Amino acid sequence: MLWVICALVALWLSVICYFIHEEGGGAPADRGASSVGALRTAATAAVRARDPAAFQRLFAPDDAGPRYASRYLTRLLAHPVAGLHLATRPYQGLRHLVLRGTSGGRTVCSAWTIQRYGARSVLSAVPPLADVCGATVPPGGAHVTRVDVQ
Repeated sequence: MLWVICALVALWLSVICYFIHEEGGGAPADRGASSVGALRTAATAAVRARDPAAFQRLFAPDDAGPRYASRYLTRLLAHPVAGLHLATRPYQGLRHLVLRGTSGGRTVCSAWTIQRYGARSVLSAVPPLADVCGATVPPGGAHVTRVDVQ
């Protein structure tokens, strides 16, 4: 009987630890990238590969729901997007990752604020208060990476 009680307590503790780990989004090293440039590169690779899990790992753990990236990529890639590119750029004192392209003659644009999470750069799923997509890019103010997604 004592062994059964010990086994149940161990199982209960394991389940609690698992949920704490999942709620916290994993260790800080699992999130984002070591620099802003590496974050842009990782986002480009995730979009190019249509990999929602890789894209989700770029967000701060408390900012994005568990299926945020999956839903975003599904909607983004539901129709062909031409000229899709990602750029990092400063705007109103903050750095942003901006995704732009065209679909059906309309401009597609999303922007995420880049923030620090421990020693890493991560994206915030909280929409920027400023209209980053509508702002003009200053010369030399953006670092662009083209992504060919059809």
